[in-house]
Amino acid sequence: MKKKIAVVLSGCGVYDGTEIHEATLTLLAIAQNGALYQC
Repeated sequence: MKKKIAVVLSGCGVYDGTEIHEATLTLLAIAQNGALYQC
C-alpha cells in the first residue's frame, strides 16, 4: 500500500503564497518516491 501525504498550499499573491516551482517539485518528489499526494 502506498503512503498518503497531504500537501497544504496557502496564501495568495506574488510574495505571500506558495511558490509554483517549489510546490511542483515537492509533488514530483513525492510521486517519484512512490507515495500519493493530495493538495
